[in-house]
Amino acid sequence: MEQMVNAVNDFGVELRGAGTDESPFVYRKLREVLDAHMETIDVLHVLKPIGVCMAGADEFDPYKD
Repeated sequence: MEQMVNAVNDFGVELRGAGTDESPFVYRKLREVLDAHMETIDVLHVLKPIGVCMAGADEFDPYKD
């Protein structure tokens, strides 16, 4: 948990209600994924996410529930 909080702060992200399952350390690096597929795709643009919105643990999420 401490590693995630430190990383989120370093990236300048405001974390509201997310758990450690959304830690940036559980995902592969985008560049590594794109490089692994470079022979099968042409990357035209790479977007930088600016936000993530998730339902809290006590809220109904139609995409999950």
